[in-house]
Amino acid sequence: MGFFNKNIPFLNAFRGKLGSIAACRDGNSAAQSKRLTGISLAYGVNIHYEILGRQGSGWTILEVKKDRDTATKQAEQLWKSRKYTGVRVLKESFDQAENDVKSIEIYARGSNRKKSKYDETGTISPCLTPDDLYRHDGRRSIWDLMNSSLAEWRITPTELLHSLDHYYRLYNAGTRLQNAVQRTAVAFENEEGSIQERMRKIYKVIDLSIDIMKQTKDTVPSLETSRLAPIIVDLEEKPNKRFLLTCAIVEYLRPTITLSDKLGRVIIFLTASRPAWVMEILDQLISEYLMHEQVLFQLMGEKEDRAAFMVELAYFQSGELNLMGEDESSPRFSEEVLRLNGFLAENLLPRSAHVMLDRLKTEIEAPKPIGGSGLIEQLKGLSAIGEALESLHEDLHALDHVMEGVRARAGRLINSQSIADMLESLQNPIDQVNCLLDLEAVTVGDSNKRVVANFILPILSRPEYETVFMGLDQNPMRRMADLVSLQKRVLSAGLSEMYKRKIAAQLDQFCQIILDNTQVLKKIHQLNIGLQDKSRKILKMLSEDYFTDGSCRTAAEHQVRVYMRQPGFTEGLISGMKRKDAEAELLAFKILLEYAGIKEQADEPAPTEAVDEQAELDDGDMSSAI
Repeated sequence: MGFFNKNIPFLNAFRGKLGSIAACRDGNSAAQSKRLTGISLAYGVNIHYEILGRQGSGWTILEVKKDRDTATKQAEQLWKSRKYTGVRVLKESFDQAENDVKSIEIYARGSNRKKSKYDETGTISPCLTPDDLYRHDGRRSIWDLMNSSLAEWRITPTELLHSLDHYYRLYNAGTRLQNAVQRTAVAFENEEGSIQERMRKIYKVIDLSIDIMKQTKDTVPSLETSRLAPIIVDLEEKPNKRFLLTCAIVEYLRPTITLSDKLGRVIIFLTASRPAWVMEILDQLISEYLMHEQVLFQLMGEKEDRAAFMVELAYFQSGELNLMGEDESSPRFSEEVLRLNGFLAENLLPRSAHVMLDRLKTEIEAPKPIGGSGLIEQLKGLSAIGEALESLHEDLHALDHVMEGVRARAGRLINSQSIADMLESLQNPIDQVNCLLDLEAVTVGDSNKRVVANFILPILSRPEYETVFMGLDQNPMRRMADLVSLQKRVLSAGLSEMYKRKIAAQLDQFCQIILDNTQVLKKIHQLNIGLQDKSRKILKMLSEDYFTDGSCRTAAEHQVRVYMRQPGFTEGLISGMKRKDAEAELLAFKILLEYAGIKEQADEPAPTEAVDEQAELDDGDMSSAI
């Protein structure tokens, strides 16, 4: 019979009131009463199989199995359900000799990044016709081949392809054009013939492009009045309208000195009512200006804290820069930036957004400090960037290449030397483990988290640290609270289940040693006070987190339950009280049970079954009760 199912006359009426009061407190008491108890069931397990599912850019542990075949079959079913873009099974094994957890992938489906249609990086595209030269991948190849010259002249591939003046400047710039053609010819992997023959083909394409510019020179409209709308109307029916309008914009921009001024002029042309083909031209131009390294710095301001700049860039790229608010007395960003941000928010500038995402990846991979000088500070910056990206994008799969960069950069930061340097000034192993858990909290990537976890286990097993963990260096009760705090942090960390179990079990073992040495539970039992007061003392210790999950907490809970099952326990709580006071006392005891994390068990023995338990408690040896 449960504690609140005792047959006391006024309890039937009180039970309903008590239930409603407790219901009002559920939201507040849930956090107090929730306990992680999984570790107590599997301390002896050295191998398990984690099934992970991918939704967006992150992997989540879906299930943990003890059997390999069961895990792979379950993973196959999850993959066929099409709920996940990737499914993996990891075999997690604990090597007792090395005191290390090893992870091996035994099953994998999906998870390959889908290449964006705006992703033209990584290869030089040989152009066999003028149309190839003017396509997006052709322009990207020009940038890859000649970005130094383009930066020096403060122009873009589109400007080079739509202005005879810019072409003649390149033609007269020594061997720059020849070098670019030669590099392109070498990239013709699938073409027959010598490199010289391939170069002749490329020169022929360039000559044809020059002829097109010469033939259309007199038909290019003028933008002297800076009015784009009339020109769009005049060109709407022309088959080469894109080329003519681009030439007109390039000529309009040619006298402009700086790249940021050019970009500002193009941004002014942006209007939601523009035809799609016009917006594509403006998007192409803006994206190419943004490829110049200094343009974004000039737009947004170059910051010493690179992590802050990259977080802002993540918001800018997704069109959410306005969410970052204002500084104390002035707008945080210029009207020009916010105008561009608005069009990015409406997905009207996809190429510009893609270039900014690539720039973010480049900044992440750059060999410069991310933010701050310490290891944790830099990882905090990386973590903030990853969290910003994941919160801003619905299609997280498109972020794979950037998140891979975040994880790779974190991996370069986290190594044996950097962690050893971080721990060098910390003499207390409790402080060392807390520091490593701080590090884990801002670490991105499962493999990087494993590196951190592999530093925790050896600290717990070092002989010279045993006296500290056993509380022999200070108040042992305070050390029990330290162990509970560490265990909670471990169980809530982003470590694999194998690491959590091993570390949590070791902490519980230390707490059990302190419990055995101090005989706390036995001393409470031997106090010359009633069972009710003994229960309150243990419950207070449970609520104040003196017992680690595992054998220690089980022992304390067991002793309380034994007391509660004794005949007359409930009556003793309210003996001699008036009805109102008795209700308050019962409610207070129920609240104490909730704070202690003890839930009433349906299978608790009836009071008559408690006689044997009383004999157990009366025995001088408390080990059986504990």
